[in-house]
Amino acid sequence: MRVAVIFCLTSLLLACGITPKDYSNAAKLQPVKTQLDVKLQWIVPTGDVPDYASAQLTPVVKGGNVFIADISGKISMLDAVNGKTIWSHTIANSITSNPGVGNDLVYIGARNANFIALDRKNGTERWRTQLSSVTLATPLVLKDSVIVQTIDGKVASLNANTGKLNWTYSNPVPKLTLRGTASPIKVGDAIIVGFAAGSLVSLDVNNGEINWTATITTPRGRTDLERLADIDGLFQAFDNTVYVCSYQGRVAAVSVADGNIQWSRKMSSYRGLSIGNGQIYISDVADNVWALDARTGATLWRQDKLSGREISAPVAVGKDVVVADFDGYIHWMSGEDGRFIARQSMKELWQDTYHPVFDTVEDERLDMETHRSVTVPPVVANNILYIRDNTGSLAAFKAVVNSK
Repeated sequence: MRVAVIFCLTSLLLACGITPKDYSNAAKLQPVKTQLDVKLQWIVPTGDVPDYASAQLTPVVKGGNVFIADISGKISMLDAVNGKTIWSHTIANSITSNPGVGNDLVYIGARNANFIALDRKNGTERWRTQLSSVTLATPLVLKDSVIVQTIDGKVASLNANTGKLNWTYSNPVPKLTLRGTASPIKVGDAIIVGFAAGSLVSLDVNNGEINWTATITTPRGRTDLERLADIDGLFQAFDNTVYVCSYQGRVAAVSVADGNIQWSRKMSSYRGLSIGNGQIYISDVADNVWALDARTGATLWRQDKLSGREISAPVAVGKDVVVADFDGYIHWMSGEDGRFIARQSMKELWQDTYHPVFDTVEDERLDMETHRSVTVPPVVANNILYIRDNTGSLAAFKAVVNSK
């Protein structure tokens, strides 16, 4: 394993979290004129999620259930309607990836390069196999196979029922990378994969052969830090186009058919993007939220009032867009012009709904002062928004009324 892949550089690397971060320069929040009625459906604890792991342990919603893991090695299946736990299973190794769900199995990456399949009904282990290195990416589950990307630059196709290797592809890894790996996506008969050197690659789903390679960012600079160019955040496909952004690089629209870049513009992001309403939403490294025209890349609006608040990746929710920040605030913005239309606090919701009991006044004070950072990308499924903070609290929201 290359130590550089999980090296802690700065706060941008979403890593160590040993020294408390300084948020004294974070933008002060101004009151919001609420124009969106957002209802909390439920909020529950889901296990320890320390800062250095929070960017990876995203809830996965499928078939009326929420699948979620914690760093201690526990994976759980919850009822998406009420948040109640249906089953929990603890594996021997700490978990490193989000769950992948399909074929009546739940797939998960773990320490020591283990890859494990659990029974979807009860969480019991069905099989495990050894990968070439640790996986941080969400497994891509297909009908007969599961695609896994590891931090050593390799992509493997495994038999979904046995874990036996079908094929593998390897891409060179730079000396220094951001901590994390963008998750592969499937478009037609192709697997689209982003790599640490700034390239996007299309692979044949059947044999792993290259269809095309698109260079999103060319590493430049004298030092390894200056040459960081990872495709590390979320990228998505829509209408035969892949939309992708990179750190210290560009945001681009790439043709699924041949890898030609349809448009691109300079922008740096390690969090990734979301698609909705014919727009591309991006959180950049300066904590601006952008809406770009999907056809041209032109700026439609920019929200700059969250500077220094270490915002999450954005997600489209209906006609609106949502990000969360270092203090657990959830910001709803109009997809039309980026204005704030609602705001919640994970801290307040937790205290008002779950009513935690503390042993001492000091424990209560420390809890009040805890930053409930949200670096896990928000998730939307069936018009429900799921937010998980760095203490492990998972909340489900539904937007009821949208009025101007």
